Amino acid sequence: SSSGTFASLAMMLCGPFGKPHEGLEMAKAAELILEKTGMRSSAANTVYLTQTFCYHWVSPLQETIAPLLNGYQIGLETGENERAGFCLANRSFHLFFIGRPLDSIQKELEASIPVLTQLNQENCKSYITCILTTLKKLLGIDAGASDKVMESIFASATSTGDTTLSAYVNVMKLEVFVFFQEWREALDLVRKAGNVRLFLTGTFASVRYTFLEAITYLKAAQSSSGWEKRQMKKVAHKTIQLIQGWAKKGNVNVVHYLYSIDAELAVMNGKKKKAKEKFNAAIATSIRIGFLQDTALIHELASAYFQAQGDDHWGDYHIECARTCYQEWGCSEKVKQLM
Repeated sequence: SSSGTFASLAMMLCGPFGKPHEGLEMAKAAELILEKTGMRSSAANTVYLTQTFCYHWVSPLQETIAPLLNGYQIGLETGENERAGFCLANRSFHLFFIGRPLDSIQKELEASIPVLTQLNQENCKSYITCILTTLKKLLGIDAGASDKVMESIFASATSTGDTTLSAYVNVMKLEVFVFFQEWREALDLVRKAGNVRLFLTGTFASVRYTFLEAITYLKAAQSSSGWEKRQMKKVAHKTIQLIQGWAKKGNVNVVHYLYSIDAELAVMNGKKKKAKEKFNAAIATSIRIGFLQDTALIHELASAYFQAQGDDHWGDYHIECARTCYQEWGCSEKVKQLM
């Protein structure tokens, strides 16, 4: 039996069919097949499929980091250069999504680009460049040039019909807009981008985008009124339902997303006690799962709420915590913004 066949079935079950536990059983079966003699040539592809599309639905995203590195190394050893590149690219996105220090990711990505060039993996290099450009923007390194690079990647992806690369560019651009609290730009992006999840099926990037999209629409609803407010709430509700469904099926990576969303809903509905409780729960859960950048973001959102309520004590406390977390993450440009 082919490990790739089982891994592909696992990918379909976890993503399009929404059955992560059944998919995980198939993923484990694929890995068992790899233990047979002569199956090493299939390892890179199997690792890529299971660690990119399966395990994050029920296990901490951090647990995919080491296997994807192993898949990359095996791919290089067996000559499966394309699959090696895919393992590397997805590992890099996961490193960013779990909040690893930005400078450490930057060094790793910069070292990988010459290797991908040598292996003639230009497509994978585009994904790596997308992440690296986002990092530089957050680090405050030539922001203007970073914008041009992202636009160039997006234009190239659009002209070649690479909808997946276009989707990843939108995800990373939305990350920057949300972290810098550029809500109007974020809203324009999600409206123009459409249903990005169609091109990110089964990946954690689709999950991440959904959270950022929900927060963006909630912020839009909070700052609008009448018909527009109702429309923003309606769209936000659709994305929130997706996250709720993933959480019910055991996705541990989205629990702090839900608490954050509940907090913003409470803010919008004027429920002060609930807002405070949900912000605290979101912070505690993000710390427990280890998503440092989200801890920073939630502290910042909480600070804005308390400041709006005239509660300088908690407003100042949360903004100081946000600054500390952003500093630890290495997001120097954001730290400057909060000074």
